[in-house]
Amino acid sequence: MDGFRDRPVWLLGLAGLVLAQAGLALALFGPDRAWAAVTDDRPLMSGRHPLHLYHGALGAESFCARAATTCYDPHFQAGYPKTPVFDGGSRPAELFLVLGGGTYRPGAYKVGLFAVLALVPVCFAAAARGAGLPAGAAVLAGAAGIVLGWSGPAARMIAEGQFDGLAAGLAAVVFVPWLARFAATLGVDAWLVLAAAALVGWYAHPFLWVGLTPVVLAYYLVFAPRHGPAFHLGLAGVTFAGVAPNVWWLVDWGKYWWVRQSAADAVPPPDWAAALADPLGGLPGGAALVLAGVAGGVVGWRAGRRAAAGLVLLAAGLAAAAARVAGAWPVVAPDVPDRLGLLAAAFLVPPAALAAWAVLGRVKLATAATVVLTAWLLAAGWADGRGRPLARAAGVAADPLPVGLTAEQRELVAVLRRHTTTEARVLWDETATPGDRRPGWNWSALLPVLTGRHYLGGLDPESGVEHGYCAMCCRQLGGRGWGEWTDPELRAFCDWYNVGWVVTRSPEAAGRWAAYPPAKEVARLAEGGREVVVFALDRPRSFVLTGAAAWESAGPGRVVLTRVAPNPAGYVELSLHWVDGLRVFPSYVRVEVLKDPTGRDPTHHVRLVVPGPTPRVTLTWDSP
Repeated sequence: MDGFRDRPVWLLGLAGLVLAQAGLALALFGPDRAWAAVTDDRPLMSGRHPLHLYHGALGAESFCARAATTCYDPHFQAGYPKTPVFDGGSRPAELFLVLGGGTYRPGAYKVGLFAVLALVPVCFAAAARGAGLPAGAAVLAGAAGIVLGWSGPAARMIAEGQFDGLAAGLAAVVFVPWLARFAATLGVDAWLVLAAAALVGWYAHPFLWVGLTPVVLAYYLVFAPRHGPAFHLGLAGVTFAGVAPNVWWLVDWGKYWWVRQSAADAVPPPDWAAALADPLGGLPGGAALVLAGVAGGVVGWRAGRRAAAGLVLLAAGLAAAAARVAGAWPVVAPDVPDRLGLLAAAFLVPPAALAAWAVLGRVKLATAATVVLTAWLLAAGWADGRGRPLARAAGVAADPLPVGLTAEQRELVAVLRRHTTTEARVLWDETATPGDRRPGWNWSALLPVLTGRHYLGGLDPESGVEHGYCAMCCRQLGGRGWGEWTDPELRAFCDWYNVGWVVTRSPEAAGRWAAYPPAKEVARLAEGGREVVVFALDRPRSFVLTGAAAWESAGPGRVVLTRVAPNPAGYVELSLHWVDGLRVFPSYVRVEVLKDPTGRDPTHHVRLVVPGPTPRVTLTWDSP
């Protein structure tokens, strides 16, 4: 055997790769590679990192309070259910924020991202060992995994905040070859690796994990007839170890698919001609990696490791095929093909490393080449100069992520704190054009934390959540162009949603609100290349539409009203979205649905039936 136990010196090589990856990961947070930049309170501002941090904080607070991460958030969109469906990318953030104390802590979020990135070489080396590669070849696979982990698609995933997909992808890369190891040995070590990978995969990205079903089914059909009860029970135990610890949130994941869905009535089929036109399109490494992976599969097959070779190549082929279909299907998000292509390339890394190790071994250079590559990555991670020439030559250079608010954003936050209060909502002009990905485009998801105010819009212009009807986005309000809104309709909208201030970030929106008589400009500034105009609206500011009550507090899953007095009909009507499962205390108060009088809002508001003056009323939501 040539494993790490037999050749422990290769553990030094693996440790060197982890150290190199740590240096490369630290460079994401600043050119000085300082650990303090990871642990400080400045949030990551690129992609959807702000959204995941915000939802992670909500989920962590809710989990510490009632052991559930699904909660009702009244700070955005007049109230909406934060669920595992929207947004699924916040689950890793929830885990690390729970470990960090259960509150909003950007440092805990960044430490979590750093930990996932640091594990990249370990996961690829573990996958290689599962496929039966010797320790040296496993270290070579770890080095190749680092290079792949900083390729264009992977760097974009990191910048966009998709490290739930990264974590699940790493788990899948380990899981597939260790299936073969388990079939060969039925060992406890193989079972533990499979169980751990399944646990991580189901937690990080269940949809990706379900996508492994064809691989697992083929594996079972081939090996089930060859084994007795121990194999079947072991495989069932792996499934149980992956699903059972995640049931507490998977139930909500299945329950709330309706929260996020496409508005399209008909789903067009993929363009099959486009899917077949370039089979290797978007695959990092292209034909060279495919040829090396297939060659490594042949080497492994001839060496008796047929199960590992077949499973890995099958998984890579399915992922590549899925990437091509996704790229030719209009309903699929544009970044999905890159992510699937990256996964296909990741499956090919261990057999490609085996092929390279075999070729280099014939000329007695396998060990030397692996040591040189490890040393180069170490130098790129820790000793690179200005411009990072070594990292760029090795293909492992990534631009630092924007960390912390810019001066313009800090000024805008100060303006909002100065000119707004908690008496009403701020209507926020979201991204002006679909697909806008300028740096920091989603920073507004942190506005409730930064300002303590309530907002319509600013959470995620592409969320697809029906509660976002009230957002001002893409030169529209409520899905209608500015030319369709009359002054009385705007007044009714602002009353229904208790809008006290408007922040415009496009000329069209600024022009329409400037022409609205109750709107008065209170500030004009710039942010992200846009002119930002803040308007204050001259109207009564209250979250209570009829009746009387004091809005005392609002947090994840709980809204507290005091000094509650109904109108003559016995109602207190609130500018707050109703969701199924809202409960009200004391028990003699009832909660009912209040429909939008215009009929345009697909989500209704809350009406309380109150028999008389009540000192305190509490609304809670327990995700029924």
